Amino acid sequence: MKTRTRFGISLSFLFTLVVVTSCDRAAVEPVAGDIAPSPEAVAEVTARGEAAAKVLMDRLGAQLKGAMESGGPVAAITVCQQVAIPLTTSAGAEFEGVTVKRTTLKPRNPANAPDEQDRAVLETMAAQSPPQPTIRWEDGLAHFYRPLMIQEVCLKCHGDPATFPKELTAALAAAYPADAATGYALGELRGAIRVTIASP
Repeated sequence: MKTRTRFGISLSFLFTLVVVTSCDRAAVEPVAGDIAPSPEAVAEVTARGEAAAKVLMDRLGAQLKGAMESGGPVAAITVCQQVAIPLTTSAGAEFEGVTVKRTTLKPRNPANAPDEQDRAVLETMAAQSPPQPTIRWEDGLAHFYRPLMIQEVCLKCHGDPATFPKELTAALAAAYPADAATGYALGELRGAIRVTIASP
């Protein structure tokens, strides 16, 4: 007999992808022999995931905006290097049983490299137009992925490196020698905020 968590999923329900089409409903990809999460579970995870993602986006966005206004892209690189990871961690700490990570197929910081399951989600998102928030159900956990899209301002540090000023190129080389996060176009998927919600 399968044991259920309070999210309404079986503990053997492993790595099933759920594409969230809005905050109120989701299209669940059925898996033969497994028990799909209830609509209530999907709505709860989505609401908590969006809330945690918003905390991170608001805080990191404010830091980056201030840096860009005061010192341009080079100052923004310093914020990314020194502040982004602590802000990501603290966003999860705002909520009980929640952790937050940023992940991408083209990491600048190696700490944001995807694991195997993150990669599968990101590849699915990249094939969507537009990319949709996604929930990955795992044994006792729900992983909510909120897509991050390239906006105009992002291109200053993530666009065509041939257009970067010399000081920015030097700053990126010094801070991130293995940088893979350039060459993006406007509106392209940059990555995702992954909000992991533990079942009590």
